Amino acid sequence: MFEFVTTRLMQGFLSGIGLATLFYFYPIMKHLLNDKYRRKFQISEFGKELFKIETIKYLRKGLIYGFIYGALVGTVIGPFGAVLGV
Repeated sequence: MFEFVTTRLMQGFLSGIGLATLFYFYPIMKHLLNDKYRRKFQISEFGKELFKIETIKYLRKGLIYGFIYGALVGTVIGPFGAVLGV
């Protein structure tokens, strides 16, 4: 039972890291590619701080969504890619 719980937690943790990285890079890529989005932070008095807060916000969302996704996929697929799962 302990192995079952730890594998589910590890799957959720690793999925959370992967999705959090994607979510973290979303505002960075949008900032690089979209001039209108970039100007929103350049006009603001605290533009750099607001951009840091936004990237951290997306990082948090990615961790939460990734952990939930990993826990669900781990439950459906099962440990080590078993076909039947739980």
